[in-house]
Amino acid sequence: MGHPLKIAPDGPVIVIGAVNMDLSGTPAAALRDGDSNPGRVTMTPGGVARNIAENLARLGRKVSLITAMGDDLYAAFIRERSLNSGIDLSLSLTFPYARTSTYLCVNESNGDLHTAVSDMAICDLITPEKLSPLLGQINKASLVLADANLPEETLLFLAEKTEVPLAADPVSAAKAARLKGILPRLVLMKPNVAEAEILTGMQVRQDGDLRRLSDALHAMGVERVYISLGERGVWADDGRESELISCFPGTVRNTTGCGDAFVAAAADAWLRGLGTLDAARRALAAAAICAADTSAVSPALTAEAVELMMSSRLN
Repeated sequence: MGHPLKIAPDGPVIVIGAVNMDLSGTPAAALRDGDSNPGRVTMTPGGVARNIAENLARLGRKVSLITAMGDDLYAAFIRERSLNSGIDLSLSLTFPYARTSTYLCVNESNGDLHTAVSDMAICDLITPEKLSPLLGQINKASLVLADANLPEETLLFLAEKTEVPLAADPVSAAKAARLKGILPRLVLMKPNVAEAEILTGMQVRQDGDLRRLSDALHAMGVERVYISLGERGVWADDGRESELISCFPGTVRNTTGCGDAFVAAAADAWLRGLGTLDAARRALAAAAICAADTSAVSPALTAEAVELMMSSRLN
């Protein structure tokens, strides 16, 4: 499995993975388990890959999303909203008799996730056989960004057959192990601590362990490692420079989607040729813009908004 062979700076970013219809409930007061909680329920297009794609589009990138949807009302709603956000769906797959992915979450009153159920069986239909006819287009990308909602065989196929830089999002502790076989091909990845522990077989007990964890991921082939520490920020490390960078201060209305904003901005910064630490700061700025909004993807996110957030920290 070799490293990327082609650099196409003017090509689109191609994001491959899941879309969901996100159904989200946030109580108005402290959440009471086993009871009906007055609050706010929203229905928005989501999914790790789709959120990353929309964030990239909002940052000014040409972006194409390869995903799987059914032929139902959820799919129609997701398609309309995605196209209006500047996401190209011409390479996406439709399976008329399958259910479009649905993600149902209940948040704490402060916006933090309390629990969730995901119905994502349709992602298993994004197989190497379905992607093989698209390789010609995929290999014109400036970057391919895959999420771990894809089957492991599909991730391996992308690592072996794509000729452009590859990045990945582990999605969750339950799915992170799917990335083990493609780590040598990754130019960047953003695991949280639990996901990084699964990928390396190591444990983090103190901040000093973060360097060992990232060193292990570098030894497995990953170039840039961003270990998410939640509200504490991120450990950014490329084997040459590293730092624990704190989050931007500000109002937190929602944490769902902040990681997707971070990944999109980190990928955008990588494409701009920015260093690992500068990229992390820009990505944290994008995450802060997302956190201040009630939506998983903030309509306030733009390249200019990120610059403004960055300058506010400097001042």
